[in-house]
Amino acid sequence: MSREGIEQQYSDTAEVAAGYRAVAYKEYPGTDIGSDFLAANFISPSHKFLVNFGFVRNLGIRKSRKFTPGGFEYVLARTAFFDQQVLNAVEAGAKQIVILGAGFDTRANRFAEQFLGCKIIELDIATTQNRKKKYLRKAGITIPNNLTFAPIDLNLESLPDVLQKSGYDNEIKTVFLWEGVSMYLEKKAVDATLQFVSACKNEESLLVFDYITNIDDSDVDKYYGVKTWRKTWAKYRQAEPFKFTITDSQLASYADEMGLRIRALWNEKEIEECYLPTVNFKNLQKVTGWFRFVTVSPTTNRHAAF
Repeated sequence: MSREGIEQQYSDTAEVAAGYRAVAYKEYPGTDIGSDFLAANFISPSHKFLVNFGFVRNLGIRKSRKFTPGGFEYVLARTAFFDQQVLNAVEAGAKQIVILGAGFDTRANRFAEQFLGCKIIELDIATTQNRKKKYLRKAGITIPNNLTFAPIDLNLESLPDVLQKSGYDNEIKTVFLWEGVSMYLEKKAVDATLQFVSACKNEESLLVFDYITNIDDSDVDKYYGVKTWRKTWAKYRQAEPFKFTITDSQLASYADEMGLRIRALWNEKEIEECYLPTVNFKNLQKVTGWFRFVTVSPTTNRHAAF
């Protein structure tokens, strides 16, 4: 039986991702992939039990690999990648951070010192944001003064309107984080988000996001874990189906059409090599074959009326 949609419920996948980050903090402390020391505050008591005991954590990792092979590894690599990108952008002069579909993102707190002087806006559906704020209060974690929560349904509401009401400034250098979101949106919502970023008046602004590459059924066995993921999502994740995918060969022309230039693109092999250490790291295997990382910036200054 499918759950009701995420517009009425908080996101299951946001909690799963937080659970993976909490496991990584226990398994790989002091590393880029195990840096989220706050993640455990956003998971249920049953998930905390899985996190707190080593042998149970290992069972959980094996179960995850059975249903979503490469997903655990992907989330850890993704955390390290997005951390690096936002820190680099802020060091290079970005003064505004917009987190699209933030889920249980903890960067505003984890990097509070580095983000001093930056305006941070987190966007997500109200149900997930309310749950996040509830757990922050419960854990006694202070919400930084420079962080604004902006509830939105990206499939239904106007991103420019919501951001404008939240104090967004289109003139300053901005880094947009769009982590684990694009694949859950309708194409028109993806188009609208990319076009919004392309209209930034500061052309050094940066959008960091991940996506799922489109894979033909005839080729699916060539990509680690994809066939199993498809079966799992069809059976258990009807409330959060994958809606947007694009082939790697189409990405450049699509980005250009949206008014963006690709600055860097990583496939699953490059993700593993760059962000997933293997030496002396137990329980780490391959990344699911259909995930990609990409960074883009506006190609021209459109001066759109956003």
